[in-house]
Amino acid sequence: MEEELMQIKNSAVSMIIDASDQKELEEIKLQFLGRSGKLTLTLKEITKIPAEKRAIVGQLANEVKRVIEESIESKLSSLISYFSSQRKQNIDVTAPGIKPGIGHLHPMTQVLHDVIDIFKGIGFQVADGPEIETDYYNFTALNMPPNAPSRDTQATLYLDTKNSNAQPGQILLRTQTSNMQVRTMEKIKPPVRVIVPGKVYRVDDVDASHGFEFWQLEGFCIDKNVRLTDLFGTIDYVLKKVYGEKTKIKFATTNFGFVEPGVDTYMECTVCKGKGCNFCKQSGWSEIMPAGMVHPNVLKAAGYDSQKVSGFAFCIGLSRLVTLRYQMDDLRLLTNPDLRILEQF
Repeated sequence: MEEELMQIKNSAVSMIIDASDQKELEEIKLQFLGRSGKLTLTLKEITKIPAEKRAIVGQLANEVKRVIEESIESKLSSLISYFSSQRKQNIDVTAPGIKPGIGHLHPMTQVLHDVIDIFKGIGFQVADGPEIETDYYNFTALNMPPNAPSRDTQATLYLDTKNSNAQPGQILLRTQTSNMQVRTMEKIKPPVRVIVPGKVYRVDDVDASHGFEFWQLEGFCIDKNVRLTDLFGTIDYVLKKVYGEKTKIKFATTNFGFVEPGVDTYMECTVCKGKGCNFCKQSGWSEIMPAGMVHPNVLKAAGYDSQKVSGFAFCIGLSRLVTLRYQMDDLRLLTNPDLRILEQF
């Protein structure tokens, strides 16, 4: 038994010395010290030798095991040091490193920041409000009673009010950021100059220029002696700041329940340069924002005296503003996660 143990030790140490990597060392360890290893199986035979020799053989077996384990640890440390030095020698510190990719703001966010900066420059403040809104602030307070035709043009997503105190049809996803007009005016006395950027929701067919979820930027100004020409001048100034001084703009009369008179703002389509395309429905012009003078009933709902103050309001289709700025022919590109598209901005 003693001779067999010595042979195991010599064989193991020799193999450990010749090992060339960590994987080979692991295999040697299993070969000798594993559950079915040579030393492990030999130790199980100790019970078969005479009792007077067991202590001497057991002591020798422990010594063999210790020598094998220490040899493995020493060799492993040596291999790690060797490969570490080799890696350092192979590194060319003068070679250029791998430049990590740097993210940037989404085109929607870029344009939003630009537009906010423009409005701040002419005295407007920024407000925010709830996307889950009540029928009162979204419609009724804006001079749109239950039977108002203008409600039909804003197909609404109503929330389920079961097991709540709200009546059916009273809670909805806001169809316009105009919901913040009365909310803001209830808290602030004139003069008021506020813009409200945010997402809105409508039941609408998705196509190149429409979506069921999109961004708007509501704006309104309430003060003494505010006129329609102030509205025209503000819109003209902002759009030319965004698109350049040569931008062509036109206005057309229209009807909205919350303004009187009401106007639609059109800008020459930047996708086709006024020639006509699918985005502008072959007209050469893209509707960019409805606007008008705030209706006296809206001022009254906010607690303002329409005999003393007046104001204008507008609602920029921010999603459309972005597509026109970058000559996109499809609004859906703004929500496309394809990095090949987003990396262009």
